[in-house]
Amino acid sequence: MKKHHFILVFSLFSQILYSQSWQQITDFPSDGRDDAAAFVIGNKAYCGTGQIPWFISVNDFYSFDMNTETWDTLTSLPSGTGRQYAVAFSFQNTGFIFGGISGNTFFNDLLKYDVALNSWTFVTPIPAAARMGSASFVLNGIAYIIGGRTASALSINEVWAYDILNDSWQQKNDLPFGARWRSASTLHNNKGYIALGRDENDRFCNELFEYDELSDSWNQISTFPLAGRTYSSMLSFNNDLFLMTGLDSIGNNYNDLWRINTDSLIWQQLSTIPGNGRRGGICFNDNQSIYYSTGVTQNGTRLRETWKITEPTSVNETLPEHKIDSYPNPANTSFFIELPGNNTSSIIEIIDNTGRVFKTFNFDQNTITIKSDQFPDGFYSIRIFLKDKWWYSKIIIQH
Repeated sequence: MKKHHFILVFSLFSQILYSQSWQQITDFPSDGRDDAAAFVIGNKAYCGTGQIPWFISVNDFYSFDMNTETWDTLTSLPSGTGRQYAVAFSFQNTGFIFGGISGNTFFNDLLKYDVALNSWTFVTPIPAAARMGSASFVLNGIAYIIGGRTASALSINEVWAYDILNDSWQQKNDLPFGARWRSASTLHNNKGYIALGRDENDRFCNELFEYDELSDSWNQISTFPLAGRTYSSMLSFNNDLFLMTGLDSIGNNYNDLWRINTDSLIWQQLSTIPGNGRRGGICFNDNQSIYYSTGVTQNGTRLRETWKITEPTSVNETLPEHKIDSYPNPANTSFFIELPGNNTSSIIEIIDNTGRVFKTFNFDQNTITIKSDQFPDGFYSIRIFLKDKWWYSKIIIQH
C-alpha cells in the first residue's frame, strides 16, 4: 500500500511540473502602472485607473477579451477622478469602481459602469470616511467593502455592505481580528475570503479568513505558509483559491503563485511568473486561464506586461476526493476520525497548513482516536488513500 501510494503521488507530481507554465501575451494598452482596478463581466475583464510613472493617478479604462486576448479602449472615468488603490467589483452587466486616492485626496465615491452604453455614472457614495486599498467581493447581490486606509488611520476594520439593486449602504460588524489594508479578496463557492494585508500596527499579515453571510462573522481557516505580505492578488478558479505576488515587510517583491483547496486546506506553490517580483497588479480569469497584468517591480518599474497560465489545476495531484468525519472540531485534548465501511490496514496523514505531513498513524479499524497534545494549535488536514480513492477531513486544534 505504501509503495502504491508513493508511485501515485510521485507520478502526478512529475506531471504537474510540466503542466503549468506562464505565457506572455499582449501588453496592457497604455502606460505601465500599479494599483489599478479590474472587474469581470462575461468573457471580458474591464481594467483601468492606477498610478503611472511620475506618480500620476489616471482615470483611463480598457477591456480585455479573454476569448481573443485583445485589448480595447473604453470611456474613461469622469474628469478629475483619476486614482489608485480603488476597488472594483461587478454584478450582472454592471461594473463598479469604489474609493481610492489621488495625491492627498481620498475618495468615498462609487462609480457605476454601463457596458451597453460604455458610460460612467455616480451612484450613492459610502456614508463614511473616504478610503483607499479596501478589499471587496459580491455575495448575493451585496458588495462587501472591507477595511482600507483613511486620511486619519493607517488601516481600518470597518465592513460595509452595498445593496447593488437598491443603491444603499449598511454597516456590518467590524473585522474581529483587527484592521486590514490592501488585503487580497475574492468570492469562492458562495463564500467571501480575504487574506494577507497590513493591520493597524503595520504588521504584514499572513492569515486567510472566510466570511459567513448568515451570521455576519469571520473565521480564520488557514495561514499562508510564508511571511505576511500585502499588494497581493487572489481569485477563485477551478474549485480552489489562488494567491499571487505581493510585497513583504522587508521590501521583497514576489512573482509566485499559490493554490489552496478550502476543503483540504493544503497549500501548494505553483509556477512563478517569469521575470522580476512584482506587486499591485490586476488579475482575472475565465474558465480556462488565469491572467495577471501590470504592477510594479522592486526597483520601481511600472509594468505593461500581461501573463496567463492555462488550467493550472488540470492535474489534481494530491487533493482528496471524498470526505471522512472528524470530531469534535475544534479539538482540545483529542479527536476522532471515522472511516467508511470495513477497512484494511493503512496510514492516516495529518498535514499542517504549509502542506507538510506533520504526523502519520496506522489504522485497521473504522474509528480512530488521536491525542491532540502532540499538535501545536492550528489548522490541519486529514488525508488517507483508501479503496483506490482519496479521503479527507480537516480539524482545528485549540488547546
